[in-house]
Amino acid sequence: MSLLKQPAWLRGLEVAAGLLSLMFAISVFVFPALGVATLVVLVAAGLIFAGARSVVVSGYGRLSKSLRALAAITGILSIVLAFFVMAFPGLALFSLITLLCFGLIFYGVGITSVAYSHKAMPTGMRGAMATVGVLDIILSVTVVLLPGVALLSLVAILGLALFLAGMEMCVSGAVGRTWLGDVAKAADDLAAA
Repeated sequence: MSLLKQPAWLRGLEVAAGLLSLMFAISVFVFPALGVATLVVLVAAGLIFAGARSVVVSGYGRLSKSLRALAAITGILSIVLAFFVMAFPGLALFSLITLLCFGLIFYGVGITSVAYSHKAMPTGMRGAMATVGVLDIILSVTVVLLPGVALLSLVAILGLALFLAGMEMCVSGAVGRTWLGDVAKAADDLAAA
């Protein structure tokens, strides 16, 4: 397994983004009396940090152009949708929750794509990344498909998806070595061929 040693700034960013995402996600569960609108804003704030992490990862010069583009696009879409939710809190709550769902779906697609596209990556690491991505997608799609469920329940499901994303970021940053090593090695191998 080729693990790329992350620079200190990226490790710090991943841990900080992960902790902030976790903090916002946990707040949804600890303070349900805050009101659904406030909880939606908390989930949106956490999604901004998750999306920012994807955008920063896309700046790794050693990644393939397609993966860099995918990371940037999914990260930017997540951030834009989260900012939209925060900028227009007067919209119907279900509309805001639906926008958050799509932001989390984009984030999940990005993680799952990276896990799927790198066959050389160890199975356990690919499985963990794919699991987080697929769970984010499943939880978000569930919210979209079940509009009759109470809004607080929908926000709690999104909070769980954000919690999983935050855990993955914290682990990646804390370990200090990342799956990007396999990606960078594959890119170097392709360039050398």
